[in-house]
Amino acid sequence: VKWLTHIRVLQQPHDGQFMAKSYRFPKFPVAPGTQVDPKDTETVTRLDVKTWITSPANETTVPVGRIVIRGAAWAGEADIAKVEVSTDFGRTWQPAQLGEDHARYAWRLWDYYLQVKDPGSSYLIMARATDSTGRTQPIEAVWNPSGYFYNPIPRVRVNVVGT
Repeated sequence: VKWLTHIRVLQQPHDGQFMAKSYRFPKFPVAPGTQVDPKDTETVTRLDVKTWITSPANETTVPVGRIVIRGAAWAGEADIAKVEVSTDFGRTWQPAQLGEDHARYAWRLWDYYLQVKDPGSSYLIMARATDSTGRTQPIEAVWNPSGYFYNPIPRVRVNVVGT
């Protein structure tokens, strides 16, 4: 919401374009490409837990040694409880360090330190966040016509070069 000038409390949901037709999510799973009748949808009123890997960028070349993986996580009305990082295709997960800045409804920054070795190799870095209600990011996104709640685990590949 930008430039809020007033608030009006209604007895029923607003019938304008955005609440009645645009900010809607299917009540049941639908196949990709399926159009959904608005009566079979509900209004989007929350955010799912999600994180981004902000550094390093995908397909970055890194030297042998210690690199810092950074990101931001958020969960709407819940708090970020933890962020975990995997470098073995999700078989194991290691805790990231959460940043000190912590405010309700705000992003939570995080860091993870990875020791890379073996010049010529590459790492697929994955990150997942879990919120204070126990919701964790899924491996794959749940498809919907408007793309809302897109929150699969992000992936970044780094390539290792010698010193």
